[in-house]
Amino acid sequence: MTFNPEDSFFIILNKQKGFSSNGELNFLKRLLKIKKAGFCGTLDPLASGVLVVAVNKATKLISLATDFDKVYSGKIKLGFTSPSLDLGTELVESGVVPEVIDCDSIVKKFQGVIQQIPPVYSALKIDGERAYRLARNGKTPEMKARNVEIKSLEITRTAHDELSFFVRCSKGTYIRTLAGDIGEFLGCGAVLTELIRREVGPFRLENAVSMEELKENPENVCKAVLSVSEFLSGKNTCAVDEEGFNYLKNGNDISKLNLDLEEGLNLLKFNGKVFLIVEKTVEKVSYFAFV
Repeated sequence: MTFNPEDSFFIILNKQKGFSSNGELNFLKRLLKIKKAGFCGTLDPLASGVLVVAVNKATKLISLATDFDKVYSGKIKLGFTSPSLDLGTELVESGVVPEVIDCDSIVKKFQGVIQQIPPVYSALKIDGERAYRLARNGKTPEMKARNVEIKSLEITRTAHDELSFFVRCSKGTYIRTLAGDIGEFLGCGAVLTELIRREVGPFRLENAVSMEELKENPENVCKAVLSVSEFLSGKNTCAVDEEGFNYLKNGNDISKLNLDLEEGLNLLKFNGKVFLIVEKTVEKVSYFAFV
């Protein structure tokens, strides 16, 4: 395919460890001459892996792209705690690491629907201010517990003071919190030392492009592009003619067209391309997004 920065699509970026999500996004926009883009869920500087970037009109679908389950792998260091639950803040040694660890008991404890308290060093807003900014200024923001789902969890002891993990989880799960909670469960403390995001729904690491590859040749982005149509595959589609296209683009009542809509999201196409997503519920049909 030929890359066109004016089109609307998603890019699967393999974010580098040590860089911020904002930094990589801004570099990507400059390198590829993209005017409008946003990421679908951030990654901490410590983390690497899948960072989904929505380009142009695909930014209207960010809410859909962030709803998917996510898959991570990584490592946890035992015998330490830190305010950020990772290596980003000062480590405090507990002096305790269990001689014997039952990994199956960890899985049993944390797999399923669990309650998590998000880390104070997070991008969540507390009274309009990012929690991590409050924490850096010496304040202690109150973080409310939330339900998340750990859909599958694998734990392996890879060293005396290290656990490796592979996890599939719901939207809103904090892996740093999971690491800290595992350390508390074991009675020794733990911090996250490595995190790789491998999947976000249909966006997978094996299809991603790194910044190094883009620096070598910007056309390498083509292997990491997912079109809006591919992203929305499986949804009910309805084709409209030019008259119907112009009618809907002018904001007229969709019910007048008597389209064969199904409950949920429906894709409307004109000349083979999706231009409108509508959502049908028992009560009404509403526009979700023009793309």
